[in-house]
Amino acid sequence: MEGDGTNLDAAIESLLNVEKQMRLAGDVAGTRKAVIDIVELCYKAGAWKTLNDQIVLLSKRRGQLKQAITAMVQKAMEYIDLTPGIDTSIELIKTLSSVSAGKIYVEIERARLIKRLAKIKEEQGQIYEAADLMQEVAVETFGSMAKTEKIAFILEQVRLCLDRQDFVRAQILSRKISTRVFDADPSKEKKKPKEGDSIVQDAPADIPSLLELKRVYYELMIRYVIVRSST
Repeated sequence: MEGDGTNLDAAIESLLNVEKQMRLAGDVAGTRKAVIDIVELCYKAGAWKTLNDQIVLLSKRRGQLKQAITAMVQKAMEYIDLTPGIDTSIELIKTLSSVSAGKIYVEIERARLIKRLAKIKEEQGQIYEAADLMQEVAVETFGSMAKTEKIAFILEQVRLCLDRQDFVRAQILSRKISTRVFDADPSKEKKKPKEGDSIVQDAPADIPSLLELKRVYYELMIRYVIVRSST
């Protein structure tokens, strides 16, 4: 249910004024807090359409700070599983994906959003749509994404291509993974690189271990060889 529109609009307008003051003053912490407060306010009011509208509005404000957009996207992502229905979840994911598009500083968040949307599409039986969505993202170029998360993402791309019998694309994608990577020690992945380098983020808790990813990789390759040899 949407909250009291009048009170919500007034509260948002007040926070937008605060956000503007903080942004124009170059106050990163203040701007970040203001955008998060707006996102939380919409969520608590159950105003999902307003939440989407405010996310777009805040992302387009003149001179908007990267840190504020990052904080806003990350906070809103926490609410995807808390929406009243799948359609609302999809709209929120699409809004966040659109806002994140073309912004390197939220490229990992966008990749995770695309992966979630692809999973929903697959569960709805839309394999082709799911595969197309996943192929929009080239995670191998992401310097700050954990190695295991990159591999898991690419393996999902390969699996979906096999599911829709796009064997040429599946082979191309599989070549982005070197088998040598499975012999590496993920604990030695750089967390504090030199200035100018990307800081590697920790992989989400649901990302499989390197050993498990190795098993999945070879299972997919066996599946590919069997199918290709029978055609």
